[in-house]
Amino acid sequence: MKVTIKDVAEAAGVSAMTVSTVLHGSGSNVRFSEETAERIRALAKELHYQPNYVARSLRLKRTNTVGVVFQHFDRLSEDNPYYPKLLNGVMSALFPESYTLALCPSLVQGDNPHSIWDGRFDGVLWARPDFSEASLEKFRNSTVPLVMMHAPVGTADGISSFTADNVGALEQVIRHLSGLGHEKVTFAVDPVNEHTAEGIARVDAFLNAASEAKIESRVWFWDERTRTLDEFLSRNRDCTAIACFSDTIAGHLLTGCKELGIQIPRDLSVIGFDSTTFCERTTPRLTSVHQSVEQMAYDATKHLLDLIKARREGEILSLPISSTYACSLDVRDSTAPPSKKKITK
Repeated sequence: MKVTIKDVAEAAGVSAMTVSTVLHGSGSNVRFSEETAERIRALAKELHYQPNYVARSLRLKRTNTVGVVFQHFDRLSEDNPYYPKLLNGVMSALFPESYTLALCPSLVQGDNPHSIWDGRFDGVLWARPDFSEASLEKFRNSTVPLVMMHAPVGTADGISSFTADNVGALEQVIRHLSGLGHEKVTFAVDPVNEHTAEGIARVDAFLNAASEAKIESRVWFWDERTRTLDEFLSRNRDCTAIACFSDTIAGHLLTGCKELGIQIPRDLSVIGFDSTTFCERTTPRLTSVHQSVEQMAYDATKHLLDLIKARREGEILSLPISSTYACSLDVRDSTAPPSKKKITK
């Protein structure tokens, strides 16, 4: 049978409030001697008392838990180090403050539109929001502090956001491809990120940068299947370079090209986005945009904790901030000047 505070109080000959104050720090008006406190702690240990953290959370109106919301989270894998990097940044901010991390992919898509704000989290970090009507409704009805990652400046009115400089990043991509002599290029994005704020921002940045450089460009919404890659390249034999929304998409592209007998970068140059350690393991090594995912996640989480603390102490919450992180282009082996020979299969 579970030992309760009442059991400890009876064994110590004191009130339940005294035991609660000694063990949990509640009831600041309760007075007792240090000798009594030591006896209560010894009896609690002897009786194997375990605190009920659910009850404690209800009493204190806090859970010391932060929810990290991904609208489309699959799994952690070696070929997608983006998630581990993001989670490392979040954990390095949360754990020293004794906070628990909860991953919440399904709460966004569930039937209950208020499930993320029902008291289970002290705050929410929302990664790659899609800004659909359903999502916007959740943002507007937030009853806990909310911070976003990968929501470009201007897309999250009234909410702090931490994001990469997508415009500067894609300008570097276009300058690199233009310098190599590419004249017809493509930006590949998966159907999921097609609708995210960052997916839209990167597409626009790529098209605008290509237009400024007077390079012909197009956007390709790819489902990552080799058959559809074959179909796209058959229709676009003049395309000599493809920049991708992420390293994961670029990795699938390298695999698909290998299956189709297309040599990278002789026949087609490929660029990723994230520049994780994955890029060093691909064949050829993947040229990619480097963004500081781990630092971004750490800073966003620290800001969220500041908002939670301010709310808890009854302070006026600070104005929302928008932090944009500079990117760089890590040139490896998957880009080269275009071959004069068109892609044939």
